[in-house]
Amino acid sequence: MRCAANFEVITSVSVVADNRVLTFNGHEGEFTARIKNIPRSEYTVPFLLSVHLYFEADSLDSATDVAEEHLKACLDMLAFTTGSSFQKHRIRQVVDAEPPNGAMRDVRMWGDRIEYEDPQPFLSEENARTVERLFEFQVPRGIQRALRWYRIGVNAAVLDDQYTYFWFALEIIAEFQKPSAKVNDKCPHCKSALYCEKCNSHPTHKPYPKQAIRALLMSIDKECDDQMVDLLEKTRNSLMHGKTLREIEASLPEPHESVVDILGRLVWTALVHQFPAGTFDGSLQMGQPSTYVGYKGTAVGHIRTIVPMDAEGHFDLDFKGMVMEMKPFGPPQSELPYSVRMSKEEFEELTALSYRKSEQQEMSKRICQRFQERDGYVYALVISTDMKIIRSAIGQGQAGEWVDLFSQFIDTAEVVHL
Repeated sequence: MRCAANFEVITSVSVVADNRVLTFNGHEGEFTARIKNIPRSEYTVPFLLSVHLYFEADSLDSATDVAEEHLKACLDMLAFTTGSSFQKHRIRQVVDAEPPNGAMRDVRMWGDRIEYEDPQPFLSEENARTVERLFEFQVPRGIQRALRWYRIGVNAAVLDDQYTYFWFALEIIAEFQKPSAKVNDKCPHCKSALYCEKCNSHPTHKPYPKQAIRALLMSIDKECDDQMVDLLEKTRNSLMHGKTLREIEASLPEPHESVVDILGRLVWTALVHQFPAGTFDGSLQMGQPSTYVGYKGTAVGHIRTIVPMDAEGHFDLDFKGMVMEMKPFGPPQSELPYSVRMSKEEFEELTALSYRKSEQQEMSKRICQRFQERDGYVYALVISTDMKIIRSAIGQGQAGEWVDLFSQFIDTAEVVHL
């Protein structure tokens, strides 16, 4: 079936005129790309290009993956020919392009996602003391570079890039602590030490980089065996020779992205071992993520509607149609939330307030949504931004039912450590 996909792309270049549409075809007509500026009025938002791709797919369900691959090829060639940056921002719609103009058609559409999620309140005085403690040591230049690649790997948004950056860090650490003693040459089949009958000795050599990496991994993690090291090496080789983790997922553990977590944790452990023994005796505040993979939530809807087309049969690049959005739980926050204790009668009163039109109705709804009953009381979660509003109103002596209500139990507020 013929499909059309609408992407938004962040780039450092733009089409020379806002009303101009650039068109080019992919290899052997696999896709047609139409590109147009999305003008902006503020510097606080990124400049975006609208990229429409027309292509063939087996179904609307499979069209998204096909479109993503075509977009990668499109952006790769644009970056190569312009020397400029091109990065996918988001996908907006995938449309069934088979029906004639004016007809109802199937549309897969993505909601506006939350671009910048709230941080995890984690940093404390213990973290500052940990950093200062580690700075007491003269970290060698090689390990400094490994720390840098670890940070870049943590920050990377693409799985393949994360794995590659973690591997860079691992190679640097292994080379830094590679033993100077020579090791035996091994048989390529059975891996036993080779023996020269004429010289009556075992040929030796200085450890190769791969051997140094293997020795490092197996020394820092007793559960890391030859099979695990082979998996990590094969994954590295596949990426370095042009494949992606998705293309080799059949050879990876389930889910395939878990190989990034395996390597990331091993690199973290290897870095820990570069500091003097006894440094990490439990007195330092060290953190590791539950996963290094940056998952993003988004809403996808499947609807049937009419999509405007121009006289040449192309979908309107400025068409907004229906808009979907993800509504966050509350306003942005960066502090730890609070728990307040109230009686069941007070909670019923708060619930009643959440149904009345008022300036603080949404806040009342939020507090009523997250609670638990214990020992005859109701314990409700209050996010930090709401707590500031509550305390400010009470402190200023403002009048109102909700202020009077919260004044009765505000003294029970305690910080919740997540």
